[in-house]
Order: sequence, then C-alpha cells, then structure tokens
Amino acid sequence: MDKKIRQQFVTLHGQWGIRQVHYRRAGSGPLLLMLHQSPQSSRELVSLIDRWSEYFTIVAPDSPGYGLSDPLGVDRAELSDFAAAAIEFMDAIGAGRFGVYGFHTGGMIGVALAHGYPDRVTSFACNGIVVPTEQELEEILAVYMPRFEPRWDGGHLAWAWAKNREQTIFFPWHNHTLDGRMDFPMPSPEYQQISIQEFLRAGKHYHVAYRAAFTFHAERIVPELKVSGLITSATWDPIQPHLARLTDAPDCVLITKSDTLEESLERCLAQVRVHTGDGLPAIPATRPVPGRLWNQRVETQGGSVLIKRGGQDSATPVVVLHGAGGSSATVASIAAGLAETRSVLAIDLPGHGETECAPDPGGITMATCAALVLMVLDKLDLPVVELVGVEGGALLALEIANRHPDRVGRLALVHPPELDAEQADAWRESGLPSFQPDWFGGHLLHCWHMVRDSRLYFPWFQRDQQGIHWQEPELDNGCLQLEVTEYLKAEGAWQELLRDQLAYPLLDKLTVSREKISLCATPRSPWYAITETLATRTGLPFSVLPDSPAKWGAILAVMLSS
Repeated sequence: MDKKIRQQFVTLHGQWGIRQVHYRRAGSGPLLLMLHQSPQSSRELVSLIDRWSEYFTIVAPDSPGYGLSDPLGVDRAELSDFAAAAIEFMDAIGAGRFGVYGFHTGGMIGVALAHGYPDRVTSFACNGIVVPTEQELEEILAVYMPRFEPRWDGGHLAWAWAKNREQTIFFPWHNHTLDGRMDFPMPSPEYQQISIQEFLRAGKHYHVAYRAAFTFHAERIVPELKVSGLITSATWDPIQPHLARLTDAPDCVLITKSDTLEESLERCLAQVRVHTGDGLPAIPATRPVPGRLWNQRVETQGGSVLIKRGGQDSATPVVVLHGAGGSSATVASIAAGLAETRSVLAIDLPGHGETECAPDPGGITMATCAALVLMVLDKLDLPVVELVGVEGGALLALEIANRHPDRVGRLALVHPPELDAEQADAWRESGLPSFQPDWFGGHLLHCWHMVRDSRLYFPWFQRDQQGIHWQEPELDNGCLQLEVTEYLKAEGAWQELLRDQLAYPLLDKLTVSREKISLCATPRSPWYAITETLATRTGLPFSVLPDSPAKWGAILAVMLSS
C-alpha cells in the first residue's frame, strides 16, 4: 500500500480551454475523489487523505481558481460548472467510476456531481451543506463576498485578516449579533495564517465558488438524486440547522446530524466504503501548455519542487533563479520573455513558493538551494543549463557555476547585490524582519509596507532623505501583492537565505569562469549603480535592461548566446 501523498499537475483541454489542475494523490484500491471547501485547497485535506488512503486511491484536486489550479476564467459559475470541471479532471487522469467525499463547498460539488453524472459517481458523502432562505441569500449576495482588490495602503490585507477572524466568531461573518455567535474558540494566529495564505492564492477569484455554493438551491437538487449518498453535519458546524431544510430526500440519500466532527467523518467513510469506485491508472505525465508558462511538480530527494516551464526546444535550456523571499511566480515575466526563443524553467527554492522540503538541520542556505537545483536538473535529465539570476538569485547562479562548472554554460547576473561590510551589517540588523502572525494581523501590513518601501527607499529600511530612491516608483498594487504573498509563504526561510547571502564573497566568486558571466541592470532599480560599478571594477560585460522585466527576454537571450 502506497500511503505517500504525491502532488501533480494535469493539463487538460475542455469547456474552459486549456487549463492546469493541481492535485494530491495517495493510496491504492477503489477510487475516491476528495473535494475541499472554499476558499481553501486540497492542502486542508492532507490529514484525512493520510487516514483514508488505506482504503482508497484518493485524488484531491484544487478546485478551479483555488490553490494552484487555474481558474475557469469566468466571474460567475454555478456548482454544475464546478462539477463539469471535476469530470474533465477525472477524465484527464483516466478515471472511470468513483466515490466522492467533500466538505462544505466540496461536499456540495459532490452533490452536483451525483446529480449531473450518476453514471460516474458510485456514492457521495457531503459533510456540511448550505440551504439559505431567500432573505438570507439576498443578504449574503449583498455583503458576504465583496471584491478583493489590492489597495495602495494595504487595507485589503487588514480587511482579509479581520474577515478571517470574524468567520471564526460569527456566521455569517457579517452577522455581528448574539444569534450569529458561534460556540468555539478562535483558532491560533498560525492557523489563521494558513487560511489567509489560501485566501491570497485564490485572490480575486475567491468569491466564485462561494457564490456558486450559496445559489445552489440544494432543496431543489437533492430530491432528484438517484445515487446513494449521505448528507451530514456536526453540531459545532453553524450550517447544521440547514439539514432540516432538506425535507424531500429520496430513499437513496440519508440526511442526518452528527454530534462531532469525528462522528461525521466516520459516517462519511462508512458511506463511501459501501459503494466503491474503480481503480486508477498510473499518474499521467504533465503535458505542456502551448503559448504560456506551465507548472510541473518534480519529486526529488530534497522534497517536492514546483517549477514553471515554457518555451521553444533549445540545445541548452535556461534556468531563472529568484532571490530570498521570491519564487518562480515573481520571476515569471522574465521567464515568459525568454520562453519566446528559449526553453526555460524557473524553480521555487527550498522554503519558498510552493516547494515543500523537509527541514534541513543547517537551515536554508546557498548550499541547500544549489543542491536542490541540481536535484531538479538531474531529475529532468538536463546535463547543462544556462542561468539567469535576479538579485539574490544572481548569487545562487554564481554559486552553482562555481560548484558545478561542467553543468553551467553562460550566466546572466541581474542586479547582483554587492554590499560592503557596513551595509551588510545594516541589513542584518534592520533588513530581516519577522512576519510571524499575530492575533491582530499587523504582520501583514508590516510585510506590505516593507515591499512598498523597497520601491521608494534604498535600502528599504533607510527612510530618511539619504535613502530616497530618485526614480519613477513602480507601485502597481497587483505586483506588490504578488511579492507580499511570496514573502509570507517563505516566512523563516527567506531570512535564513538572505542572512547567508549577506556573507557571500561575490568578488572572489566572480574570478571563476569569467568568460561565462555577463552583468545587467535596469536604470530604475536601486541596484543599477552598484551593478554598473561592479562591471567597471571587474571588467565584466554590462548591459542595460528595459524597465519592464517582461521585455528582458530578447536581451538576455542574446547575452546567453554570445
């Protein structure tokens, strides 16, 4: 029995075009589809997948627009659309008939699957279902799920944290009355941080599945079901009273209350074990998505690594490396530009982005990052690559070239951070703040203003006249939010990596493989003057890049081929 939980992407072409679905898979035996609530992802089901994988082959996708799955590309969708998307996913992985378990929104998608595809669903268990009255629905649609748009002042993050807190105090969260009060303790800040990160992954799409669930009208759908099923809810669940609103269930569907969450899970497990699905073929390889970057999971000895790939086949692929606090997402525009002429991949480093690695006793260092990059290259059978490193990623590119000169062709180092001893000490003292969550969400605003100030001052923590960065500020709220999201994911890891990089002997390392190295910078960057001076001191070739990273590709491609 294989209980290890593996992560994978599948690429499919269906009703909503070409899209990628991220999913978790574990176990052996009959097939069970697990579906998460909104706005979460299959991550919340990991412990349950581990428990139930002794009975089933479990697949747990991130619903479209949540976790790491592509959205459907629509502002409004029905639960029948999410059910159709789930069928497309199951077809893409070669599934036949299957059972379904889901929690809240996921459970309701399971009901929609049983209703729309009774030939595919052997049994379903829905743990929590919402059946609002017309008055409740009108109020929910008016205030429950406002648009989420990044604001210049970071207020969107304060709102998101406060809303997340309220969802553990009141139901609905905006019903600030005694009748709306829920009877359980507020979860810890660490737990709420996990929820916030899932919310931020969904971003502007967070409301789509919410709305679909609230407008489902289960009271009309359930009486038409012809598949054996269970609908239950635990006493602690604020929507348990909604079970009583389902008054016309068919004989094949049992609707019953559960006293505890554990009891509800035991009942759900018993239900899906009675009418089991088929087996499942081997995991299909992830197919490319034409015309854009696409995601792939690479399983290595160091952990499960997320990479973005794209581009034309070329003799020597290009690897784009991000710095501390970044991810493949923060360098995606650079990789996409290179992909117009080259084969490209961008790698989430240990502790960053969506890479999941076991803790290293030595922490996240240049050495551990270099080792993981080499593991990925070995797994993909890439004997030689060229490297593009941005800021701290430039130091990592140089370190990989020094450690493995036979594996690296040319290097393009963008904004390599050369600091003298006094500057490095200042960064150690003031440039490594902790974003550990607190009860009130202040860490989110701290992170937002750090990222925003990095466009206004250099270094970002020197907020006096001497520190003013006299260039047109790049303050696009969406770009700032992307960086904030990635810093929060990398909490703890980015500080370890940056601390290690602050001691990096850049000048000494540049003496190796000089003929391979080019330096480059954009004038709007605070690192421009430092990079230009470094080129003068070392005699290395220097190129000026356009302001927009999306336009760097053509210049970098020439540098790497010269």
